[in-house]
Amino acid sequence: MLNPGFVTRKALTHWRDVPAFLPQFQFHEKHRTVIHTAHPETILPLIANFDVRQDPVIRRLMSLRQIPQKFLRNPQSNAIGNFGLHSFTLLKSSASEQCYGLIGQFWRADFGLEDVPDASAFQKPAAPGSAKLLLRYRITELAPGQHELCTETFVYCPDRSTRLRMTAYWLVIRAGSGWIRKRTLKAVRENIESQT
Repeated sequence: MLNPGFVTRKALTHWRDVPAFLPQFQFHEKHRTVIHTAHPETILPLIANFDVRQDPVIRRLMSLRQIPQKFLRNPQSNAIGNFGLHSFTLLKSSASEQCYGLIGQFWRADFGLEDVPDASAFQKPAAPGSAKLLLRYRITELAPGQHELCTETFVYCPDRSTRLRMTAYWLVIRAGSGWIRKRTLKAVRENIESQT
């Protein structure tokens, strides 16, 4: 059965490895792949530079997300079409982990993104009506030449109204979001393994 990705307060008290940048959250999604390479240091830079629009399936899913903007004839629809990892704020970058943050009203047609210039701004309390999203990529060595690349999405809503809106949005987009994450991991794995 598909885990819907909702996190209760009780589950959070027993959560292992809570992200430092978002210690409280109500939504969680996790995907992973195993990459065979002698050069794990190439994995995270590839993630950072990966253009999701180069994948035809992801491009199609993103175009579906733009329909409300186009229907409303909103000039920001092009900005949504250009949405990608570059839209996030880099919060942490090390040899084994990268964290990215985003604050907004993701259920809105234009995402309602807020300006988040740095990690300090991301860690300030979220205003009612806006959600915080943390995207974390991690590499773990499983065996020599064999590494797990894991991506996790965490979302925190500061109030009940925001949580209800995010819940409805999460239920609609989660399958597509998971598909995008899986295809991204697959593309990175194939790119790296084809070079060995």
